[in-house]
Amino acid sequence: MDQSHMVMLWPNEDGTVTLSQRYGEEHHEPQVFPNPPRIATVVDPVVTSWQLPNSTRMAFKIPANKTALAENPVERLIWAYSMSRPEADPFADVLGHYRAGRIKVNFSKEAIPPPSFGEQPNGNIHQLPPPSDDSATFESTIVHTSPWGNHEKLITAHGILLAFGFLVLLPAGSLIARWTRTVTPKWFKAHSIVNMSIAMPIILIGWLLGPMAVAEHQAGHLITTHQICGVFILMLYLLQVWLGRYIHRRKAEGFVPVNRPHPPSNILHVCLGLSMMGFAFFQVRSGLDEWEYATGRGPLHAWCHDLWLAWTVIVPLAYIAGLALVPRQFYQERQRIMPGGINYIALNDGADSPLLFDRDREAAGIYEESAGEFRNTRLSMDQVKTTETEK
Repeated sequence: MDQSHMVMLWPNEDGTVTLSQRYGEEHHEPQVFPNPPRIATVVDPVVTSWQLPNSTRMAFKIPANKTALAENPVERLIWAYSMSRPEADPFADVLGHYRAGRIKVNFSKEAIPPPSFGEQPNGNIHQLPPPSDDSATFESTIVHTSPWGNHEKLITAHGILLAFGFLVLLPAGSLIARWTRTVTPKWFKAHSIVNMSIAMPIILIGWLLGPMAVAEHQAGHLITTHQICGVFILMLYLLQVWLGRYIHRRKAEGFVPVNRPHPPSNILHVCLGLSMMGFAFFQVRSGLDEWEYATGRGPLHAWCHDLWLAWTVIVPLAYIAGLALVPRQFYQERQRIMPGGINYIALNDGADSPLLFDRDREAAGIYEESAGEFRNTRLSMDQVKTTETEK
């Protein structure tokens, strides 16, 4: 709103309305303009049958610029509103706006009657009638039914990319680790590719589209819960990726003792991953609710919320079901059995599976414990042959 004359209105706690005429320069707080070219005054808003319940409505009138309207009857206006109320003083400090946009008022056409609830007008602007004197009352209702602009397109791409990255790719990477680590040694490679190589560019691009959409709409940053949580969850994701790389590097370089397969960093990695997915579900849901307020096009289709709700059940159940493999994982780690190796015990071995028997029967010699030991490298785990000790 650089180099723009502004008329600011805000209601006070005592029921009065403060009017402040200001001038905007760059992105600084607009300052009070002592001698504006046109003086605005507060007027009572027109009472209509389509007024929203429990809504705040204010109106002002200002002399029309007949010289400019004679050349072009279309008046281009900007609008904005804030979530915070300044003091009851025209010179009070004001915070950044929460939403902003532009409208066009065509003074050469008759006014379009306001719609009743449920109707969908053909245009997105209710135009005002030609002024009968030197002033005009500026009141308009904006109903967005026009084709999508850059703002809506940015929001849509932002939502789709982040929902796919946080609710599809990251859970898929976690489920790969949970379900396949006892089956194949390649589980970590698949886990890393999905969670970092594929998910990271999608998440970063989708996240950057969020601030771009806010800037396109000339709204404030880091104001809503959705915006603040968006920054937090991105930092959490980057920390999670770094921690995963750190754990893998220490293990590959032999800093993790064989008898301690789960150091605190591994446990923290799991806890961060599960917490991040929980925040992701909350963040996507808040984004679905944000659509209506960010675009003014009404709520999203019900199937979006239904899909989100179903996914919040499917993903946790799939992970919880994978916890049934934890005893098998711990057994393999104790016996130093590499999944898919010589001493690997397949899931479908039936009665031969050591998980079906207790330790006493194992100690009795029903199962022959593996005598193989393994050492870690970056690319593979090589079996070290050992000689069986004499009893």
